[in-house]
Amino acid sequence: MSIPLPSRRALLITWLSLMGATIGAMGAGRVGQDVSLGPVWLTLLLALAGLKAGLVLWFYLNLHHSSPGWKKGFALFIFVILAFVWGAYLLTPTV
Repeated sequence: MSIPLPSRRALLITWLSLMGATIGAMGAGRVGQDVSLGPVWLTLLLALAGLKAGLVLWFYLNLHHSSPGWKKGFALFIFVILAFVWGAYLLTPTV
C-alpha cells in the first residue's frame, strides 16, 4: 500500500503556521513577564498548543491518510492532555 506524502508546499505552509502559532503562544504565555496567566490566557495558550499538535500529527506524521479511528484516537488523546493541564491549573491555589 502506497500512501502519498504531503507536498513541499503543504509542509512549508504548515511550518509557517507552526511558527505563527509559536509566536502567538509566546504572546499568550507572556514570555519574559513574571505574572499569572489567568484562565482566559491559559485557555488561549492551550488552544494554540492543541492546534500545533494537530498540525504536526496531520501533516508531518501524515495522519490525514489514516483510518478514522486513529484520527479520533489522537484527537481524544490531545484533548485529554490539554484538559488535564487546564484542570490542574484551575485546581492549583494562587499565592
